[in-house]
Amino acid sequence: MNSFDPLVIIGIAFLAGTGSMLRYLLSKWNGYLSWGILLANVIASFIAGWASTFFTDQTSIALLVIGLAGGLSTFSSWAAGAVHLAAKRQNFAAVSYTLLTLILSSTAAYLGLLLG
Repeated sequence: MNSFDPLVIIGIAFLAGTGSMLRYLLSKWNGYLSWGILLANVIASFIAGWASTFFTDQTSIALLVIGLAGGLSTFSSWAAGAVHLAAKRQNFAAVSYTLLTLILSSTAAYLGLLLG
């Protein structure tokens, strides 16, 4: 894969935009925790694990992992949500949200690797 292949760059941009739109729609699902952001991160982790095992060509991996999963996942929204909970003195929720995100996302990535 040529790192400056314009079609790959356009594909990554398109899939990142698609992932971002999906993340935006999922982010509307809130409650005690930011369930939509948690789900977006878990799905993106699964995609990254699966694609990196299922595909052997770097172009497909870049499109799905950097593009789709990269656009879908969000470290900043998760961190802001956890800090917001802590600032409201909802410490149990902040810790739970952090642990759920780390454990479920890591597990999803591992499952993706196994299924890839």
